[in-house]
Amino acid sequence: MPNVTIVFADGERTEIKARSGEMILQAARRNGLALSSDCEVGDCQTCRCTILDGAVEYDELATTSLTTAEMESGEVLTCVAAADGDVTLRMPYERTRLLPAKPFSLRIETLERLGAGVVRLRGQTLGLKPLAFLSGQYINLKVPGTGATRSYSMANPPSGDRSLELLVRLLDDGAMSTYLRERAAPGDQIECEGPRGTFYLREDTRPLLMVAGGTGLAPMLAMLRHLANTTVPRAVTLCFGVNTPEDLFCLDDLSDLKTRLPGLHIRVAVARGGAGPNWQAGYATDLLTPEDVPGRDIYLCGPPPMTDAARTFLAAHGADPAAIFLERFVPSGAAALSPQVT
Repeated sequence: MPNVTIVFADGERTEIKARSGEMILQAARRNGLALSSDCEVGDCQTCRCTILDGAVEYDELATTSLTTAEMESGEVLTCVAAADGDVTLRMPYERTRLLPAKPFSLRIETLERLGAGVVRLRGQTLGLKPLAFLSGQYINLKVPGTGATRSYSMANPPSGDRSLELLVRLLDDGAMSTYLRERAAPGDQIECEGPRGTFYLREDTRPLLMVAGGTGLAPMLAMLRHLANTTVPRAVTLCFGVNTPEDLFCLDDLSDLKTRLPGLHIRVAVARGGAGPNWQAGYATDLLTPEDVPGRDIYLCGPPPMTDAARTFLAAHGADPAAIFLERFVPSGAAALSPQVT
């Protein structure tokens, strides 16, 4: 039976025994060890971790959303990977920071159209207690009247009350998009489950670099609002990109945060339509400079091409892989990487 050593972000080490061919996530559960997970079919990357020593193997019938290059560099999804002999894995989170995911209901309070293609949904959770979550995490929502489930990051930090704010990108044929355009109204209740994910703000004093594409801004807003409510000053550089000027949203929110966070520097890019008074032409990753990289905790959230380009740039300029925290998404209908954005 292979030995699987789990090393958490704070240095805590736990060793478990895995059966031959047993998925690492299953082995952990059988040994009473909770690890981060969600879809458990190789799509969402919530269980993503890194090999420090040894190797893993994948069933030939399994699917994985990791690229070949990522797997060759040691990235692992524990839900579809088995230990190939003894292996040591590094988790990008502290075990004590994992929160149990629970079912709950969300009552819509307001719906607000932002820019050309984003809706801000504000709601109140129902139940005995407010939802406990970390700034940057996401929840799963069941689209009313359908069997579809979609995932969205909270744009607000935890505050002890029942309020949640979500940013939803509207797509022509998206299940949630259709519901929000055609049927949603204040007072509707949506079945939810969460929190999920290991993309959350780490408590530290190091400067921060954030790169967000589209509604990947949502968890960054949660983190920035969290920082604005604390007394620990941190220098933050946010690079935010959208496709067209009409797609820009939450600029007023960012302006307000700048007044509350003196160390916040915001750069905005628009891919199509040329430069404007408050943005430059290009992609979010075009806003990065080599000086942004050293000594920072780095948060990336957006579609795979953006996060992949950012990681390539960061690696070329000496970023510490352990200091990079990543959340990738694609619209529903493509390979499901959470959080989804329809």
